[in-house]
Amino acid sequence: MPAMHQMRSLDDYDISPKTGFLPSEPPLRRLEDPYFAPWESMMDDFNGLLLAGKLRQSVHKMPLLDYTRLKTVQEYRRAFLIMCMLSHSYVWGKLEKTSETLPANLAVPWSAIATHLGLCPVVCHAAVVLWNYKLLDNDGPIDLSNLSALSTYSGSLDESWFYLVTTAIESVGAPCLSAMMSSINHVQKGDYEGLLADLQTVLTAMKGMNDTLQRMYEKCDPYVFYWKIRPYLAGWENMAEAGLPFGLIYEGVDSFWSAETDEYADMSHLSEAERLLRQYRRYAGGSAAQSSLIAALDVFLGVEHYPTGKRPQVQRPDSHDQKTVNDRYTQLPTPNPADELNKSKAASEESRPVQPTFVRTNRNTFLRAMRMYMPRPHREFLEDLEHAANLRSFMMHLDQQPKTKRSAEETMLLEVYNDCLAQLKSFRDIHVQIVTLYIVNQARKGPNIAHGGFAIEKKKQQYQQSDDSQIQQDDQTRPAKKAKINAADHNVLYPQTALETSPRIRKGSLSAMVSDLFPELGLAKHVDPKTGVVRGTGGTNVLPFLKQSRDETSDTRIGIASAHPNGTTVKNPNTVASIATEPTPERRRSWRNWFITK
Repeated sequence: MPAMHQMRSLDDYDISPKTGFLPSEPPLRRLEDPYFAPWESMMDDFNGLLLAGKLRQSVHKMPLLDYTRLKTVQEYRRAFLIMCMLSHSYVWGKLEKTSETLPANLAVPWSAIATHLGLCPVVCHAAVVLWNYKLLDNDGPIDLSNLSALSTYSGSLDESWFYLVTTAIESVGAPCLSAMMSSINHVQKGDYEGLLADLQTVLTAMKGMNDTLQRMYEKCDPYVFYWKIRPYLAGWENMAEAGLPFGLIYEGVDSFWSAETDEYADMSHLSEAERLLRQYRRYAGGSAAQSSLIAALDVFLGVEHYPTGKRPQVQRPDSHDQKTVNDRYTQLPTPNPADELNKSKAASEESRPVQPTFVRTNRNTFLRAMRMYMPRPHREFLEDLEHAANLRSFMMHLDQQPKTKRSAEETMLLEVYNDCLAQLKSFRDIHVQIVTLYIVNQARKGPNIAHGGFAIEKKKQQYQQSDDSQIQQDDQTRPAKKAKINAADHNVLYPQTALETSPRIRKGSLSAMVSDLFPELGLAKHVDPKTGVVRGTGGTNVLPFLKQSRDETSDTRIGIASAHPNGTTVKNPNTVASIATEPTPERRRSWRNWFITK
């Protein structure tokens, strides 16, 4: 065996053996220091201010606070959540048009707090899932019977449930992480009994994760999620249709003065427009792909991910050829659009953040980009695990042995390994179903009201006209019918169906000025709505990406047995150590299944 890459303890990665990527203690409910009372006061009235359209004016009255007064990592996490809630609500509004700028009293502390935590200053999985729950019974478990959300944008139970289901999944999957760590040693030592126990732990946890994910349908309505919750989870990367063609201006960030050194940054050679452009930031929104738990399972089991549409394996019959799929994550995007002005290699290397290496499984650009939205310690865990993981190579070694020479214990290991992969594929199957019902179907149907409850431009009523004389006669006795409202007639909200309208910039806006001065930057490319592109909140073309991830998981299974239609592995009944496979009960037909089949 080659020398094993040295992993640190879970604690060194800010991972708890009991709670996993969730904090070992529940997140802070408030910042107790009176200095931060302006932030907490805003959160006390948060949903009311947003509903009344007064959040922005309240933010303008808020002082610029010194984030360095935060003492512990728990306080930094609480502050980050507050900044996420206030900032995204400020940008997207409720009764207002999208804001191109984020005021300094939000932008400055948010950026600094994000840097301290190793995150990007944008809403992410860590903020709304890992650090956004409280226990109803402090001595009780972290499960759906004992959880409540600290903050939501909409104030709805549906939004709370959406976050808490994912929190519960993180809790149920926590035992996987200790098992991953011990399995590395067990593989190294050839300890079959210990490795089998590790895999059984992972298998049991993953079954619980699947059961928990299935509960999403219980208390989160698809319409409410798509039109009332999902908009606030959007970021500002490639959002020209929402009025953010260059991203969002973080006022006071990267300005002329460095707050830490009090030194003047020489920008005298830059024009006013170039200085303005340097304040823009482009970040993707919250995404399930930012879950370190799912990423860790991929690395541990050796699931290889490739660029969307470029998987080397033969496409499955139920998958469309995605080689020409329109997905903006063909390369890692830069956070600052100003980087695109200077094409020199030196400027590019200097301004672009250094990306971690991924030596084994992760060749998908979107998944690599999403790691930058994970807390730094969790990202470091994945990077080290990429080097240390040895389970896949060990299983391949076992599979290469003649079956006649394979021991019952070795056969058992291969079977349980395949069962773990089957459970991960089932998780992705459920996720595809949820995305289909909650995003794709909602995008196709459109809102019950044209603007989805958000800001619209006032336009004159348009009426259908017909050349048919009979209809003209009927019109004399009945009101004219209103024309159907097209996507261009309203703000489809950042937008809900991806790139369905031509990119537009509001006249007289800062973006319009920058666009005129820097035409070489261009706008987001227009995608024909006939392509059916629907983006996830993270920004990728969601269904092709998810389906390919599912197929890549299935392809990882080792071919010691055929796959059963229900997704489980068919065991050899003659194997002494065979695990009994429980029959999958026939799923009761529900409204969810009915919608999915439509």
